[in-house]
Amino acid sequence: MLALAKAIASLAIGWTLVALVTQVIAARGGGRRDYSRRAGAPWKGVLYSFTTGMTPAHKESVRLHPGKFALGLVMHVGVIVSIVGVVLLLVWPTGALRVLSFLRLVCAVALVGGIGLLFRRVLSSTMRAISSPDDYLAILATCGLLTCSSLFPMDARGQLVVLLYAGLLFVYLPLGKLRHAVFFFVARGDYARRLGYRGVYPPVRARTE
Repeated sequence: MLALAKAIASLAIGWTLVALVTQVIAARGGGRRDYSRRAGAPWKGVLYSFTTGMTPAHKESVRLHPGKFALGLVMHVGVIVSIVGVVLLLVWPTGALRVLSFLRLVCAVALVGGIGLLFRRVLSSTMRAISSPDDYLAILATCGLLTCSSLFPMDARGQLVVLLYAGLLFVYLPLGKLRHAVFFFVARGDYARRLGYRGVYPPVRARTE
């Protein structure tokens, strides 16, 4: 049964990779040409966007909502650990057991952060007004993965649960909000590249600091 679960999870990961690559290629719009006059370096814009541009001093959403940012950061770290654990279960089970056993507390703390963000979305009238069913499904699916990684024992039964759940999650990932795990970097990188080309990124203030 464990071998079947590994096969299902592997196929789901393959589906996710193919679907996301296809979506990224389609989203690039055929490489639309930028007709503005070049005034800067695209790579400098990308570098700024993924470093200084993400700090609280330069990112208003982080500066104004430090609690939400902290919860989101913790949750995302836990998700990364969980996904790494799933991949290791497929290619190096012994290493996976060590990683998940050692970082189980990280996943548990991340689960608390995810539940906190879910309650914030439910209790805030503003958040409810702008939330779609997929918003709730995405965070519930994420919390489910963190639950598997933090609470289930890593014996054969626990591995089976983690792999089957991960398989379902990877099937859903390219179809809903969770694909932002890839598109966040794609969209932000393309945006920063264009602004770097135009000399907008890095901003003048950032250059002189």
